[in-house]
Formats: sequence, C-alpha cells, structure tokens
Amino acid sequence: MPGMNLTKREAAERFATISNARYAVALDLAATGRTFRSDTTIEFDATAGASTFVEAAWADIDLVELNGEPIDAALHEDGRIPLENLQEHNTLRVAGDFGYRNDGQGIHRFVDPADGEVYLYSQFAANDTRAAFACFDQPDIKGEFTFTVTVPDHWVVISNSPTPEPEALEDGRARWSFAPTVPIPSYGAAVVAGPYSFHEGTLHGQEGDIPARVYGRPSLEQHFDGDRVLEDTQAGLELYERVFQTPYPYEKYDQIYVPQYNLGAMENIGCVTISEDRLLFRGRATAAELEFRTVVVLHELAHMWFGNLVTMKWWDDLWLNESFAEFIGTWAAAEVSEWKDAWVTFAADRKSVAYVQDQLPTTHAIVTEVPDTEATVSAFDMITYAKGASALKQLAQFVGEDAFFGGVASYLRRYRHGNATLAEFLAEVEAAAGRPLGDWAEVWLETPGVTTLRPILATDDAGVVTRLAVAEDVPAEHPVNRPHGIEIAGYTLGEGTFARTWTVPTTIDGGLTEVPEAVGEARPALLLANDRDLTYAKLHLDEQSLANLEAHIAEVDDAMAQATVLDALWHMVRDGSLPAQRYIDAVLALAPRLLNSATAESHLELMVVTLRRYLAPEHVAKVTEAAAERLWHALGEAEPGSDIQLQLLKGYAQVAATTEQALRLRALVEGTAEVSGLEVDSDLTWDLLGGLAAAGGIDLDEVDHYASQDVSAAGQRRAAGVRAAVATAEAKQAAWDALVRPAEGPAINAVQFETAAGLARAIDPALLAPLVDDLLGSLRDYYDANAGFVGVRVARLVVPVNLVGRVDGLAAKLEEWLAANADAPSVLRKVVVEALDHVRRAQIAQTTSRMAAAG
Repeated sequence: MPGMNLTKREAAERFATISNARYAVALDLAATGRTFRSDTTIEFDATAGASTFVEAAWADIDLVELNGEPIDAALHEDGRIPLENLQEHNTLRVAGDFGYRNDGQGIHRFVDPADGEVYLYSQFAANDTRAAFACFDQPDIKGEFTFTVTVPDHWVVISNSPTPEPEALEDGRARWSFAPTVPIPSYGAAVVAGPYSFHEGTLHGQEGDIPARVYGRPSLEQHFDGDRVLEDTQAGLELYERVFQTPYPYEKYDQIYVPQYNLGAMENIGCVTISEDRLLFRGRATAAELEFRTVVVLHELAHMWFGNLVTMKWWDDLWLNESFAEFIGTWAAAEVSEWKDAWVTFAADRKSVAYVQDQLPTTHAIVTEVPDTEATVSAFDMITYAKGASALKQLAQFVGEDAFFGGVASYLRRYRHGNATLAEFLAEVEAAAGRPLGDWAEVWLETPGVTTLRPILATDDAGVVTRLAVAEDVPAEHPVNRPHGIEIAGYTLGEGTFARTWTVPTTIDGGLTEVPEAVGEARPALLLANDRDLTYAKLHLDEQSLANLEAHIAEVDDAMAQATVLDALWHMVRDGSLPAQRYIDAVLALAPRLLNSATAESHLELMVVTLRRYLAPEHVAKVTEAAAERLWHALGEAEPGSDIQLQLLKGYAQVAATTEQALRLRALVEGTAEVSGLEVDSDLTWDLLGGLAAAGGIDLDEVDHYASQDVSAAGQRRAAGVRAAVATAEAKQAAWDALVRPAEGPAINAVQFETAAGLARAIDPALLAPLVDDLLGSLRDYYDANAGFVGVRVARLVVPVNLVGRVDGLAAKLEEWLAANADAPSVLRKVVVEALDHVRRAQIAQTTSRMAAAG
C-alpha cells in the first residue's frame, strides 16, 4: 500500500525537518470490541515553513489539529497525515479509533480461552507504533512519551515509566497516568494492559534499588519462575554496569510474559515483553530451554544500554542492536550464570543457522542497506544476530576485551539518549584499541558469505606431522578471505575417549596458511581446525578424522568438540561432500552421550531435516524406522530423569514411523506405559501427540478430545499443529485451507505458526505432493492477507522444499513462480528464492546419498 512503507530517504528528509518530539498519548482500552480510542498530542520543533507527515495506521481518524487549526481528517490516507507550513514550535493533535491486532503487532488483543479475560500488549518494532497512536515512526526521531491509559478497574497497566497508582473512574474503569519518559525511540515505547499478576522483586544497581517485576497471566503464575528470572537479571545488571561503565539508565525494569508473541522477546524500555509460548514452561523444561530463557533475559537487558540508551539511526544498523545483544547475552551467560558452556549452545544452534543463511543467494553483509521498512522483516535473521555476534567476538579477540569494552563504554557516554551509526561505534573502539579497524570492518561486517576451513595434512612413515596448512575456501560470489584467530587441535584416541594432545593457536589470513608449529606432532586421530569454535567459519574434516569419527564418535566426550564435529558433518552433508546417512548415524551414536542440551536438541532436529530432505528418497522409510528404533533403545538406557532422556523422547516422537512405534507413543499418552523418571505433562503430551499424528496413529476426532482437556491458549495452538500433522491428504489440505482460505479472516498468529509447522510435517514428504500446485498457486494470496512477520514465517514453513526428489520439476515450479510474481513483495520473493536454493542443494545431497548407498 503506497505510503505504508517508509523509505530510508523519506526518513532522512523527515529527520532533517523534525526534532524535540514530546508525546502525550491517551489510550482508552476499557471498551469491548475490536477498536480502541487513541488521542495523541505531539509537541515538536520543525524547520519553519517546511512540510512533512505523521503516521497513523489501521485507524479511523476523526480529529486532526495543527497549531490550533483543524486539518481535514479525510487527508489521512495510507497511514499518513500530511503536515504543511510548519512553524518553529508546533502542537499536533490526532485522535481516532485504532484497531486491535491478532498478528502480534501494534496492540495485540488476546482473549484467554480458559477464563474469557482480555490481555493486551504492544509490539511496535519495526514501525507499528503508528498502529496505536499518531507518531513520527522512525528510530532517529526519539521522543518523550507520557501515557495515560484507561482500562477496566481490575486490570493493571505497565509501560516504560514506573507504574503509578490508578485513579478510579465511574462505570468500573480506572485511569493510569504515567510520568514522562526520557527520550526513547518510538519502537521502544510500550503499553501492556490486562488482569496480569506479577512476581515482585528488586534489582540492586550502582545508583540504588530498581523496582522489578515479572508479570504474566494469573492462570500461569505458578510457572513464572520469577526468582530465577530476577536472579539472572541481577547478575547481568552487575556485569553490564561494570563493563559498560554506565549505571542502569532507567527507573524500573519489568519483564512480562505475553501470549501469542512473534519474537522471543522485545527490549521495550523498562518494559520487556517475553514470549509466553516459548519461554514460560507449563511442564518440565529441557536444560536447553532454560538456558535459552537466561540468554534472552541477558540479551534484552543489554539492549537497555545498547539499542535503547544509544539507538541505531536507521535499520541499516539493526546489527548495532541485535549483534551486540546476541554477543553480550551469550558472553554474560557464560560469565555469570549457571550456563558456563553458553558458547557451545551458540555454536550448536544459532551460529549453525547463520552458516545456512549465509550460503543462500539472498545472503547479505552484517551491515547492509535497508531501503525501507518492509525490508526490515528480512533483516531480522541469524546473519544479523549470530554472524554479527561472531564478528563481535572476533573483534573483542582482535583488539582485546579491555579495549573492546572500553570502546563500548565511551560510545555509550558519547551518544547517550541519541542515535549512532557503525562508523561512530567503530571510531570509539578504534580509539580505545589504538589501531585502525577499517580493513577488519570491510571483510567481517561489510562482506557477505561464509568461508570454509579445510586442513591439509602430511605425515611421514612414522605418523609424524611433516606439514599442516589450513585452506580457507571462499564462496565464488564473495571471494574475500578473512583473518581468523583460531586454535588447531590434535586429538588421540585411546582408553575409550578422544583426548586433546596438542593445540596450536594461529591466525588464518589468506587462501592458504601454513602452520609450522604443528610439524613434529603425532598425526592425530581427530584434527579440528577450529577447536573451541573461536571463529565464524564452516569446518570440513579430513578423511582420516572422518573415518575415526565414523567408528568412534561416541567417544568424543568434550562438549564443544561434540558440537564442533556434529556441525562439521551436518554442513558437509549440505555441501554434498558427505552422505546423509553418515551424519544420521553420527547423531544417533553420539546423542545419548551429548553433554550439552542444546547440541542434542539442535542435531536431533537437523537429523529429521536430513532424513526428509537430504537422504535419497528411496531409503527414507527404512532409515527412518531404524533411527526411531535406535532412539527408543537409547531412551531405555538413559539415566532416569536426566535431560538427555527427555531430549531422546522428543527426538523419538519426531521420527516414529511405523504402527508399532506409534503405539509406544499412544501408550505413553494414555498412561498405560511409562518412561522411568519422566512425567508426561501437558506440553510433552502434545509433543507425543504430534508424533502420533505424523505416524498415522490418530485422527481429527481424537485430537479434538485432547484439545477439550487442555482449554488453554497453549492447548489451542498445539491442537492446531497436531491436526495439521495428521498423516492424510485431507488433513493437509484442510490445514492449508485454514491458512489461505479462513472462514473468518486470518487466524491468530500463534495458531498459524503451529498449523504451518504441522502441515509441513510428514514422515514421508510425498504425502504433500498433491498440494504442491495449490501451495504455490495461492501463496501470494496468503501473504497479501498476512504480510510481515507472520506471513514470512508461515511462508517459509509451507513452501514444499521437502518434496525434492518426490515431485518432478519442483525447481522448475519455483522458477515459474518467481517469473510470474516479479511484482510480489520483496520479502516473499526472498522466501521462494531461498526455497529454490534449498531444493537445488538437496538434489546434490540426495545424489551423494544415493551413490554412497550403491557403492
């Protein structure tokens, strides 16, 4: 829609015109219905005589006044109101009825199916502040916000400023009047309202006590784990105040579990929203899930300084927010939380995803041009987060941690309450380090693509190393070598374990780097060219290391080494240089002995991807059945009550394929069998039901029965996913119809996500073959009705990549879609371009798998 998409050029022009914005926002959220009243007065300075515009979207505007003069409300079009002939000092008032949303953006309205209560929360990033009140919705026009919110009198309201006592009104309403904020970006403003309950706490900062609460829906209060969340927050606060050399910059710190959330969390100033669906656990959580919550808590807390106190100027520098918070959150978890191997988790999960994204034709530099707000949806990816964090980790190693954090501290002081760019950040680190960083920034931050480190080894007849070199293979599209500070390690095999016997620190710089320090060492049974995972680069293993791992991978007993070898094997499969079945065997052999929960979770999930996408289709049924049997056997041998026991059961539910395997899941769900030390709680029940559905062991009526026993928001969305996973062509068609042809408008975002994931889930992907033409033919219609975060996430799930090798001409069908939809939104075209690349890569991997089976 013209005007709804703010361009970088428009934002720059408006920034040159507008300054010193002060907002008084009155929201009436007390009425029932699908809209709320919003009445906003903005005082701002401007270039006298200039013209610009203010945004107000998804709204019926009925009052506009500029400097006391009315403006025709009919001029409000495509989310904008033109402002002409501005004065040096201006007062603008805009009022109207704004719409609640169910897509996780703007003001999201949730009705609890358990008690009928309404819960609201705001999600304004990237530019949906305009969906709640009139504003200059761009990150470099910071404003002071004063919120006045009217709600039913049994509700509470949380915003950026300290929570006041409400004023009682007539007719069962109450008004909450918040003090003005300091200057903050519009997307960092927040309003959360509803009958939330809270866990009270206090944080202790350098300048005194900071009020802190953990909020959520009352029905889930027993699961808030508030003490643990605040303990993590306190540890992070002490660390950040010390290394940033800046006290916590706001007056309070609340964290609110909110339902049906698109993201993991959002760093609203002093009012952090956290995904209830992902980070509030109704049943037993895995260690990976608990660690992820800790890292998210530390990530969002870091944003209070980096992103909120100092904000990017435009979305080009989104990485300044997210890469830094990703790096510092993981670093802090390893430094001050119980999760000392947080970098293992990072390597096994998020960084591995970044490697995949960085090989796609749509890859981009960490610092990239974002031409408009529509494109910001694509910028929130693991290149921005995990590759950026890896680059910052390299930067801290390159200049030294003291210089790195010294530069961060001076950056925060210099641009406090303002905006800054990459150049300004690097200038502060350069000054602290006393060395130029232009060349470093060019190859790490401004050049896309991931390189591959490949060892070249020669030995004499006695098995002594006579030469070791490391080749850095660069992608043809981005042929740039990067400097890598790494450690190369040799492991010997003996007494049932791989033991690290020698280590050589070195810097890789160029296409081929000789490592003379390794000459004279014994030829290792396992050679890791990126031991301890110090850099951002894929790793290919030499043939002898591969052979030894194939026979003895269960004897790798270091958590980081386990993650490193599995990740290397996974990416070798994707690169077509290792048969898929060898990676599957490696995961099954090592999984029962994995020392890091996230490594287990990640590689059991990647094993499922490998089974359905990279293994030759004619071998899928046999290999999947065998994989499930090996997991079931390992589950029986696991320590009762252990984390790996839970991970193995979740993995088994993903691959159970035969009638007998499905019956085991049914017995666990019905309580006629048990796994010693493991309770089948409500969340685990849905995991098992999903496996039962995919294996053809449950029908829709039975899913409805279980949904009736879990009348919660979680039960509602999980049931939708299980219905879509039912292994019939009719169930798959019904799931797609529910997404693309909903009877009453688009479904709630969380339900859409589960439905799409269930639709894509199939033990035999050929089950989806009858749908392929409908999926592609109506994909554009789906996205047009669900544009943004929801539409992109669902589109990625449903584009039928796993039909590679099952549908003739699948790549050609995707090419035809791209040719016929040249005018489609850029973010949707990106999804299909990436899917085409996944299909082509899978074709090569399936050929490798087939040749290995034949040989």
